[in-house]
Amino acid sequence: MEDYVNKYEQFEKSIVYYFIVGEGGIGDCIKFFMFALESCMKNNIRLYYKKNNIEIEKYIKLKYNNLYIDDDMIKNLDNITIVRPQTYYDTINYNFSINIEDVFYFSEEIKINCNSLMPPDISNYISIHLRLGDKYLETDNNFVCVKNDAREYSEEKIYKFIEENDSKNIFFCCDNNTYKRKLKEKYNNIIILDCEIGHTSLFNTTPKQILDAVTEFYVLVNSDAIFCGSESGFSIVASKFRNIPISNI
Repeated sequence: MEDYVNKYEQFEKSIVYYFIVGEGGIGDCIKFFMFALESCMKNNIRLYYKKNNIEIEKYIKLKYNNLYIDDDMIKNLDNITIVRPQTYYDTINYNFSINIEDVFYFSEEIKINCNSLMPPDISNYISIHLRLGDKYLETDNNFVCVKNDAREYSEEKIYKFIEENDSKNIFFCCDNNTYKRKLKEKYNNIIILDCEIGHTSLFNTTPKQILDAVTEFYVLVNSDAIFCGSESGFSIVASKFRNIPISNI
């Protein structure tokens, strides 16, 4: 990444990454930028991140400020291409040549929020992430785009995994608060954050819910390992941040 940034101003072509609310969640925002970055690094193209003043930009930031761009700066560029997440829908992969932590970092607000929500005596833990799907989001259904989105998972396998690892601290993260609390009540070694759950891609998600969503993502990132209860880019991208082990339950 350092080599790319050092040669950045020499490149003639430019690509602007454009991400707004409604085009995906936290994992989508990061992974599609990383897809674009991989291509630009290979082809000597400058990649810019268009600042759209959305909430997650406050909490997950680029390490290199010169990669940010605004509307006035775009006007002064020649030979630019605008890309959005849908540009990369047909080329999804997670084979990044660099860790995400070499590109992005978490703001102090996320670390402070984590310290207030995470039990202070927990240093080492593994994580389970279960995405039930948009169908089970506890929010106004009028704002949900994919109303029938339901992910396949095995509750029996999740229970068995927890019971087989009862000596370990297990952080449990889910997009449904009722399910999260149910699991906490069932198993003493389960850790949850007492926070608000919201999908960052929905227009009715509050700033507090977005802060808490990024905080849960941050806790996943700092796990010793991540175990997936269902299919989700959220947990995969979290594992790629520091390249920690990830596997399916």
